Amino acid sequence: GGGGGGGGGKAKPPSGIASLMAEEQRRKEAAARREAEDKAAAAAAAAAAAPPSDAWLTRGIVVKCLHKRLAGGRYYKQKGTVEKLLDRYSAHVRMHASDDLLQLDQQDLETVIPKEGARVAVVGGEHRGTTATVRSIDMDAFSVVVRLEDGPRAGAELPLEYEAVCKLDSR
Repeated sequence: GGGGGGGGGKAKPPSGIASLMAEEQRRKEAAARREAEDKAAAAAAAAAAAPPSDAWLTRGIVVKCLHKRLAGGRYYKQKGTVEKLLDRYSAHVRMHASDDLLQLDQQDLETVIPKEGARVAVVGGEHRGTTATVRSIDMDAFSVVVRLEDGPRAGAELPLEYEAVCKLDSR
């Protein structure tokens, strides 16, 4: 006769133990995937909750436009005041010379450092969100010494980089 059970080319079904091991492996991989997704979601939520230190635009500050091609360069190096934030990185800026209202991105703007005695908004670092008065300017170190007007360290005098402060509009 013909063929009894001598391995006629078909794979035999996995034994009970092999089947349990494969199932356990699939369960572990699924759990690892879920854990990785949870970690990624938690990191994204934390990033959304904490304002990034690179966003410095604030209502009421005087900024300088660095956009060379806008309106044929008409606004390049011109100053304006941030009137309204559209998101963390863009704002409506009222230009001082022309009174035009422009929508500009932070990357096309720079902070303005006023003369000694003028008020500034602290737009970067641990004192972000406070106001201060410029006590002195160190052009060689690109920094200013300010006296904080509000916040937990009101009255303190400390050095800050140019990028951390911006002139407040007094007009």
